[in-house]
Amino acid sequence: MAQIILEKIKPSLIEQLEILARANDRSLEEEIMAILERVLESEVIIHPDKAGWQPGFFEEVIGGWQGKPLEREPQPQEQERELLL
Repeated sequence: MAQIILEKIKPSLIEQLEILARANDRSLEEEIMAILERVLESEVIIHPDKAGWQPGFFEEVIGGWQGKPLEREPQPQEQERELLL
């Protein structure tokens, strides 16, 4: 099994994790695992290389704009619409 070593954790964060672990009757390791599992269940992680994007696409194309600053055109006033029932 892989190990994860976190060396730069703020003492206040460790203290909060220990409080949560005691409140949930878990060890510190069990509490951290539970938190990570909850986060990963609710997050959708899309890696550019797995989503059809070529490597470097975002850095070269999106982040590489060198023209004049883009400006948003003035938008028309919102229209009043009938309610959908």
